[in-house]
Amino acid sequence: MRKFFIIVLIAVFGFVGYGVYAYRTADWGLAPDPRVRVMETSLAPTEAVWTAPLLQGLLRKTLTREDAGAETALGPVGQSPFTLSLTLPQDFDFEHRVRLLRYEDPVFDDRVSAWVPLALEAGDYTLEIVCSAPERDGEGYGSFRYRCSFTVEPKPEPTLLTGRLELEQGDIVSLRLVHVPPEVTPRAETELGMAVFTPDGEGAWYTAIPVSNAQPPGRYEISVQAGDRDFVVAVNVLPFAFVEQNLIVNTESTVITEASSPAAYREYREKIPPLFETYDADRYWHGVFITPAVGEISTAFGTIRYTNGNRARPRSHNGMDIAAPEGTSVFAPNAGRVVMAERLLNTGNTIVIEHGGGLKSYYFHLSRIDAAPGDRVEKGALIGAVGSTGYSTGPHLHYEMRIGNRPVNPAMFSDENAGLYSAASATFADAVPALQDNT
Repeated sequence: MRKFFIIVLIAVFGFVGYGVYAYRTADWGLAPDPRVRVMETSLAPTEAVWTAPLLQGLLRKTLTREDAGAETALGPVGQSPFTLSLTLPQDFDFEHRVRLLRYEDPVFDDRVSAWVPLALEAGDYTLEIVCSAPERDGEGYGSFRYRCSFTVEPKPEPTLLTGRLELEQGDIVSLRLVHVPPEVTPRAETELGMAVFTPDGEGAWYTAIPVSNAQPPGRYEISVQAGDRDFVVAVNVLPFAFVEQNLIVNTESTVITEASSPAAYREYREKIPPLFETYDADRYWHGVFITPAVGEISTAFGTIRYTNGNRARPRSHNGMDIAAPEGTSVFAPNAGRVVMAERLLNTGNTIVIEHGGGLKSYYFHLSRIDAAPGDRVEKGALIGAVGSTGYSTGPHLHYEMRIGNRPVNPAMFSDENAGLYSAASATFADAVPALQDNT
């Protein structure tokens, strides 16, 4: 009877033990759950083998999960040089081995306790991580294997996008550089005139280059340098059919005499031309320029003018005259910084606004000035009123646009199809191939 009882007891314990054995291991409930993160992605193990102790170590069960999860494809993770961020589980007593391949070539293969960020070049990578615990009495042991693949894309090289490159006299060449490294400030050189690159968003730069009314027709080159990348752009300047105008002036008027005196021209040379060589490194303007005053165009840009029928001394009109009643409001055509606001003998009440990168607007003969040097004005801000001060035959606004010392056609600034805006719509189909590296 006693033997029978012992046999039954053993059978019961065996049955219970087996039940515990089967139940507690079917769902990996006794196994650890180590987490590995690559960049911002948590990886599931692709393989797992774990031996778990049961009933205070009286039993052990080895579990194998070869289909625990598929290899994780992370896809493109960034541009070179890329820093690999890897978080290994530290809450278990594991040893970690990390193996990294670029294509088929090993980049790293060693045991680590904590991951030190690694800078990677462009390429396709395979990462394998094994977290393992050695066999110890009364404790679980085994290993977890993780695999993933990812791509580090090459860093884009500086690319030059062009606007229209066939332009009439008076228009503007616009260029846009993208993918420029943060430490690089691009430069441009050309005989067309001032060419200053201004920031145009992250890694992007913009420049507007004048094609003045006096620029002889023909082919011109613009050389651009962005770090170790050089570009050459060819521009074709076409002739513009400028009209002629005979200006009737009362030479006996004391106002005209004073405005055309040697003192007036000397003051003009001292005040205006020095502004030509200055520029702000930032671009203030945005969108299409508006016309600064409402009125009729009495003299177009580039008009060949002679005075009182004297054709011996013709001059090119470097601005656009807008005829309007005295007191008509004058507005800033776009955002900028006022760099001059004062009365001159020749140009009368005068305002000059820097719009960035050496692009300036000039306003002559005003009846009053409503701006001061240093003011930041927005598009549409009131800056003055039409008048007839200085060398003037009647109320009008002389509106002039220059890049550096080269005058360009103000009428084109209100045309969204003008060269000034054409680089903004350029695509990579318009990209200029870089010359051979300097290095």
